[in-house]
Amino acid sequence: MTTTNKLGLYLHIPFCARKCRYCDFLSFGCGDSKVLSEYAAALMREIEIRSERWRYREVDSVYIGGGTPSLLSEWDMGKILDSLRDNFNIDEDAEITIEANPATLSDEKMERYLRKGVNRLSIGVQSFDNQILNVLGRIHSKNDAFYSFQRAKKAGFENINLDIMFGIPGQTMKMWKDTVRQCVFLRPEHISLYSLQIEEGTEMYRMVYEDGIMEPVPEITDREMYHTALRMMRRAGYDHYEISNAALPGHRSRHNMKYWSYDEYMGLGLGASSFLEGSRFKNCSGMGDYIRAIKEGAEPVDGNSVENYTQREEMGIFIFTGLRKAEGIELGQFRKVFGQELFQVYDRKILDRYKGMLILDGDRLYLSEHGMDISNRIMTEFV
Repeated sequence: MTTTNKLGLYLHIPFCARKCRYCDFLSFGCGDSKVLSEYAAALMREIEIRSERWRYREVDSVYIGGGTPSLLSEWDMGKILDSLRDNFNIDEDAEITIEANPATLSDEKMERYLRKGVNRLSIGVQSFDNQILNVLGRIHSKNDAFYSFQRAKKAGFENINLDIMFGIPGQTMKMWKDTVRQCVFLRPEHISLYSLQIEEGTEMYRMVYEDGIMEPVPEITDREMYHTALRMMRRAGYDHYEISNAALPGHRSRHNMKYWSYDEYMGLGLGASSFLEGSRFKNCSGMGDYIRAIKEGAEPVDGNSVENYTQREEMGIFIFTGLRKAEGIELGQFRKVFGQELFQVYDRKILDRYKGMLILDGDRLYLSEHGMDISNRIMTEFV
């Protein structure tokens, strides 16, 4: 049982102009327009295949991520958006988001997005410091980021998210404050702030832990950067509503709230994840397997990825994701979904172990701001 009956759609575009040094997502560099168009055609065919079973469900959020969705031509993206509306029951007021890199976001693309119903743009800025952008391996400059935002506003976008990142090797507190200050000055409706996670297998991991070219940022500095940014955003009127997200009033990300609120979502495209009818599964992550399934008219699901968790495991997921929200979880909602009281399943002594960090206030269980610093440790108590 989920908390609402409206469905979220996630579409994965796995291509980038160049893969960033820190990225461990399912993505790869590609500049061949023919390959991009062929993938767009396969994605539209998957939309048709999957909608045969799910077109009755109302869809109130669509999120097109990657990779770099703005790498696709405006014509291919327009056809994908048309296909979604032709095949799914998308609400008139649905939130429709596209991720974009400042270096690949043209006026023509933005005009096309708006004409096809996109009403939210998420721009991957990461930093307003060229030195740090170079460390990350980004293809855009500080000026590209400024101009992209200004052009998006001029084009007519009234809901823009900016991604920024901290805890980057070589990044000083002054650099980070400058990025936050410039981000707040632009006043996007939404800001996502992420602590850099240096994942094994990435170029960044090799540079830091194998070649020793860079020094990782100490944990204490990382946390200081996090809390400094939150203070600056609050003073500017932003609501810190989830561990890594802040928004002006009325602009919380509807799609991401689905992930944190135990709602259902369908993933379309290479390697995309779904949570439907109690099952969690992913699409094929190999392009050959994905295209082959589409050509056969089959759902491109990776059979080895299908997970049907026990109720206790699902309870853990409910709590783990719900505690990411500043407002936490409602015990009544837990009872409604699982038919049991949370503290009949879990030991109330957890509250004593994390006093002041994990807080029970009436019917609501949530993490304090400093509890968020050790959120993973606290959340593992419920998994």
